[in-house]
Amino acid sequence: MPYKVLVADDDDGQRKSHGFALEVATAIVEDEITITETATSVETWDKIKSEPFNLIILDNDFKDTNLKGHLPGIALLQLAKKEGANRGTPIFFCSADAYDTLKSMVEKHGGIYLPKVGYDIEAVAQKFAEKLKK
Repeated sequence: MPYKVLVADDDDGQRKSHGFALEVATAIVEDEITITETATSVETWDKIKSEPFNLIILDNDFKDTNLKGHLPGIALLQLAKKEGANRGTPIFFCSADAYDTLKSMVEKHGGIYLPKVGYDIEAVAQKFAEKLKK
């Protein structure tokens, strides 16, 4: 059974980095991983509330403040854990905002904090695979 992963980040390069890590994770989980990408918080929330995923990788700072319904990533995490199709889905919260308060908030709301600073594709792939296998 292929795994479904949502990669939600407004930065193309970061989505590609997550894609590379998920390619490596494919070998670890020994199964296919289908990736759905979103680049706005509005599109991300639409996917999270309606489409079940095995894993979600979520950014914090989406640059879509001009769109009706814009939400920061931390609000998306909170909503995902309370309602919609992914209440029990592991969510990696990957942010360049590397401060302890954000990490505490992410963990308080059931997410897994993953800083963008020092992003190691092989180490991240292992973390993704561990959560997919559970």
